[in-house]
Amino acid sequence: MRRRKVRRKTRTRLRERYERRLFEILRELSIPLVILHFTLAVGTLGYMWLSGGDFVNSFYMTVITIGTIGYGEVVRGADTTAGRIFTTFLALGGIGVFTSTITVIARVFFKEELQQLWRRLSMLNAIERLEGHYILAGFDEATAELARILARRGQPFVVLDDTQEGLARIAEQRVDYYLPEAPFERETLLAAGIRRAEGLVVNLGDDARNISIIAVARLIRPDKEDFAIYSFASSPEDAEKLEELGANRAFYPGRMIAGRLAAYLFHPESSYLQGLFDRLAFGEETDVDLLEVHVEKGHPWAGRAVGELRRELGVNVVALRTPAGRLDLDLTDDRVVPEGGALILFGRTERLEKLRERLEAAHELS
Repeated sequence: MRRRKVRRKTRTRLRERYERRLFEILRELSIPLVILHFTLAVGTLGYMWLSGGDFVNSFYMTVITIGTIGYGEVVRGADTTAGRIFTTFLALGGIGVFTSTITVIARVFFKEELQQLWRRLSMLNAIERLEGHYILAGFDEATAELARILARRGQPFVVLDDTQEGLARIAEQRVDYYLPEAPFERETLLAAGIRRAEGLVVNLGDDARNISIIAVARLIRPDKEDFAIYSFASSPEDAEKLEELGANRAFYPGRMIAGRLAAYLFHPESSYLQGLFDRLAFGEETDVDLLEVHVEKGHPWAGRAVGELRRELGVNVVALRTPAGRLDLDLTDDRVVPEGGALILFGRTERLEKLRERLEAAHELS
């Protein structure tokens, strides 16, 4: 699938909400800090008057007095009667101000909500640097396994889940990018980088919530070819509805598992191939892999013979999906590749990966 070239930086409402709450918490420091600065100013000016204008020692004397450090009278004039009376009143008022201010600062900065907001803002900064990633809405056992496969493949992803079970699983699996917000809200999807993402996987455990997030996502990214949405469904009928409402594909887990098991039951003699294709399908590491290349208009492979491509690429061209959607497996060397079709390649993983990178680089330059 083609990745988007244009990356627009936008200030999301979710970031604004986090920042607004962060400033509300930090505003608790304003009054104590103002009083502390006023006390420091009064003390410094008082000692400057007693000493005849010695600012540095006056400020130092004020700090050690209200901070209960007490190194002695270091300012000229502080050892006089007037100086000691001033120091006494400064200590009585200033020590309370100092200790109260330190207490408020410690309480604010060790506040759990402040730490959470700071982590979430840092997470948003990291997510804003992602491009071509996937968004996983809902994090149960199935999507957690999908996340492990994506991580092994080096494919970045962002998890959206606001449930206690999902957040516990996220922490246990140490997911790099996640947002603990309602996945079906527009601001959450925008903060997750949906405009730059490659696709969305929906698994919220409820078809109504799945429909909600698919509807919101399609309003932001309406083109199915440009942005793929894959969803779980609770029944085959609901899977059809989700596809009608905007999902590229909706999967009923029971049917998928039963179908894979039936393949082993009815074709036990080809268990090795079944296992191989299972590993390929589920993204597990193998020495060989499959690659589907869409031959669009103007593609360098369009109009060329299959045999010529086999020799040039060093991989097997095993099938051709015609523009009409029919899969042709009987490919002779003289078969011409049409525009609008797709070639299914089978070969060594390393070679296919290099071929994929070369095609993406050529596409970016075009």
